[in-house]
Amino acid sequence: MNKTLLNTELQDFITTHINSNIHTLILKGSLFEGIDIKEIIGQIEAKKKCELKLKTWFKTPGIYYPNKLNIEQTSSETAAQLKSELLQGQSIVDLTGGFGVDSYYFSKQFKTVVHCEMNPELAEIAAHNFKVLEITNIESQCIDGIEFLKSHQQNFDWMYVDPSRRDSQKNKKFLIEDCSPNVKTFQGLFLKYATNVLIKMSPMLDISVGLEALKHVKNIYVIAVKNEVKELLFHQKKGFDGMAIVHTLNTNPRGDEQFSFELNQEETAEARYSQPKQYLYEPNAAVMKSGAFQLISEKFKLNKLDTHTHLYTSDERLENFPGKIYEISNAHPYQKKPLKKMIGGLKANVKTRNFSEKIETLKKLFKLNDGGDLYLFFTTSKNKKLVIECRLATF
Repeated sequence: MNKTLLNTELQDFITTHINSNIHTLILKGSLFEGIDIKEIIGQIEAKKKCELKLKTWFKTPGIYYPNKLNIEQTSSETAAQLKSELLQGQSIVDLTGGFGVDSYYFSKQFKTVVHCEMNPELAEIAAHNFKVLEITNIESQCIDGIEFLKSHQQNFDWMYVDPSRRDSQKNKKFLIEDCSPNVKTFQGLFLKYATNVLIKMSPMLDISVGLEALKHVKNIYVIAVKNEVKELLFHQKKGFDGMAIVHTLNTNPRGDEQFSFELNQEETAEARYSQPKQYLYEPNAAVMKSGAFQLISEKFKLNKLDTHTHLYTSDERLENFPGKIYEISNAHPYQKKPLKKMIGGLKANVKTRNFSEKIETLKKLFKLNDGGDLYLFFTTSKNKKLVIECRLATF
């Protein structure tokens, strides 16, 4: 960490040139004696990545930034805040602290926070930024999280673990056992020193795979921001042997959409099926990730279009559905020649669900243009291919 980069004049330069052409700045070279232009560029690029993702850090003077890859890998501020609000207690240890975004938000929910980061430079940067952000209840530890547990033998109300999904060559890892720390191996150690453990998994991980690897899972949280799944979290509680509850949350400008269920409810739920009626329902990304496909039909008394088509329909419009609701104007059999006359050349938003052809192929075939308020769903209902014309329902 080069603290010279924190002098006022240089900080002003970084802020002024946040949107400048990087190659032009490199060609001009450094205007500051003893400071390599590459270090300044590194601060500019990393800060720029925080403009939308980490607004608190971006807006606060005196923040020191790590390399831009660290920023790319850290939790977004929105996701970190939502996650922290799930937890309550006196103490928490963040075993994989990184840049410190999660620890920052944990500090607003807990009396004491321990932030562990084994990379000395990143640990120093996080500790500096905590001071700049006027956070006084975070204890920074430059240490591997597993080694911290073994050496300190300290008990906590909560423990947070976000395993690294990249190896030393920056290659992505997908198996739980290949991530660091290996939560499957160390879960006994985690529960020895914490009453509750929250483990962040890859949003791509199948929930059933996580359940096979982890014991004492009480809650599973699927968090989406603007309909993109950002967090898949497994909550382990010491001694818990009951049925896990899945909680889904999708936060967007229209408001938060929430849906929760016990895992065995999906196993016993029975869906009803029919052709499209007046309204079409598209579950949000968090619900889709949860796999509650049968339960959505049963819980909301909706008809499913097909076994593998996760779209639903009804004659009456529901309130508070966790997803988008469309009003159907037409449903056409998928017959290419007649369809070219009916929808050819339209301006529309094209979607596919349980349909063999790709969106780009369909757009080209029917000369469809992106945009407008019309939606075209190419899908399957009762084993027959359909094209559903619809628009978002107004409330």
